[in-house]
Amino acid sequence: MNSRKTAPLEVIQNDGVLMHLIMIFHDISQQIDLSILRKRSRAKHLSYIIMLVVNSANLNDAWLQRAFKKFWKLWFLNIVIMFHRDGELNIYRYNPFNNDFLIKLSLLEGDKLPNQAQLFPRNIPNMGGKPLRMCMYHDEVRAIFDNDCTNQIVLGANGLIPTMTNNCNEQIVKGADGLMSRFIAERLNATRVIHRVSSFGDFSLQSDICVQEITQEIDDLAINTRFLAVKSFEGKVEYTSLLGRNDLCVLVPKAELASIFWNLFRSFTLAVWLTVLLSIPLAYTFCNLVHLRLSKREFDLLQLYATTLTMASSRIPKRISLRIFLFFWLFYGMLICNAFKGNLTSSLVFRKYNEDINTIQDLAVSPYTIMAYARHKKHLDLYLNNTNPYEVALKRKLQVEYDENIVEKIKNTNLSYAYVQKYHFALFAANARRHSSKGRPLFHVMPDCLVPFHSVYIVPLGSPYLGFINNLVRSTLEFGFLTHWESMINAEFLESGKKNVRNPINDEDPVVLKLAHFQAAFGLLFIGLTMAFVAFVWEIFNCPSLGRTINKFTECMHKIYGKIF
Repeated sequence: MNSRKTAPLEVIQNDGVLMHLIMIFHDISQQIDLSILRKRSRAKHLSYIIMLVVNSANLNDAWLQRAFKKFWKLWFLNIVIMFHRDGELNIYRYNPFNNDFLIKLSLLEGDKLPNQAQLFPRNIPNMGGKPLRMCMYHDEVRAIFDNDCTNQIVLGANGLIPTMTNNCNEQIVKGADGLMSRFIAERLNATRVIHRVSSFGDFSLQSDICVQEITQEIDDLAINTRFLAVKSFEGKVEYTSLLGRNDLCVLVPKAELASIFWNLFRSFTLAVWLTVLLSIPLAYTFCNLVHLRLSKREFDLLQLYATTLTMASSRIPKRISLRIFLFFWLFYGMLICNAFKGNLTSSLVFRKYNEDINTIQDLAVSPYTIMAYARHKKHLDLYLNNTNPYEVALKRKLQVEYDENIVEKIKNTNLSYAYVQKYHFALFAANARRHSSKGRPLFHVMPDCLVPFHSVYIVPLGSPYLGFINNLVRSTLEFGFLTHWESMINAEFLESGKKNVRNPINDEDPVVLKLAHFQAAFGLLFIGLTMAFVAFVWEIFNCPSLGRTINKFTECMHKIYGKIF
């Protein structure tokens, strides 16, 4: 019963005890005292109780049913009653969903005593059409109701639950959670009764949706995935086997498009441009040195520039060294120019984004206020580190809003805020067509999520269904059902997107080059004209001095080159 032999019997009341209890009764007149057991205790599916009745003379089916019903009131299912009668070992279990309630176990031939697998089989029970109450709210990705139910259960800000409920089990609920609810009900042969609650309204829930319904045992299972936050579950509910990851992430506005002014130069990287610009003065210096040695006059810079652009040369140099250099220079210019021309058109029309917000540091220094539900703030306060300056900044930027306000802002693509959301919803919103402009997304999911979480379902504390639901959840993972359901809904989203009216102006149409695409070219022309005009004015008013300045500069250059040679 307990690994510590000196511990008192009451230790089995502690939550999470793996209990193997043997109760020995002299006869049926002895009172069945279950005061050491509690209804609200965890891991009932891991507790096993055997009742041994020594004198079974007056034992009958009515007494067996009364005994088993006492255990069922406490939600204990793994119960066995054993007694001898007429030289035969009689073993009884019970199924609370059957009308006769009792199940008599038969031993195999040659077996004198049963083993644990025979006493406590792990078979999924047959609920015989009995109701299995499920709490569910509408989720745009995982639990999609075909149409709205009227008279929904609405949780107010004070946590009160109206007595009016509405049964939505006749509806078709799509999505992974909706299909999971149907799968569990079918395997248990139960009638699925869905109590749909309002997920969003003019209030801020301090606790997760459906937690109150499960805590107060209004429903048997909350079928929407939620974060595995053990501290918030402790003493209130139990959680199922893990379904996967579903972190608490941030939906941030997509970075704005970069200016197209510099698109003219995006054919090459900055390093290539610097190398090309550096090669021209080096080539001019070499050509000038060779040309001065030969003809005692400077090499024409414009001619070198023309050969760089693969234009025909006005004269062929006589020196072999200069010819060899110009031959390779022409080949070099041809490669550079053709590469530039090949990328020019695509570079002109390509719209580049600025850097997105991808890290916690980026989010902390960004101008966005972070909107969050009240039920998510407790996770952020617990997980964000007070010693990290960026995470402290995030806490200061955090703003709790009514659920309906946040949903409305996301729905209307309000790009003035960042939004804390579950990963699956944030990813859906970022990829949704209604949150895009001309095929470009307007939202972006930050890769660095704020709080990492596993996703689970929850049941009431001490639920008798937990073991069976865990087996079914694990089977959906083993056989790939969960992945298949998620891919099904993704395919439906894609198919519905194809039915939308095609925007006559989108990225699939041929792009016509407009004036905006040549901003840099006209800008350079304007700079050149301005410089030429300034020089022209200077020549008019200071022509003698300008000429003398140029002559002096030329004489200086001749003297320098003359000394070198």
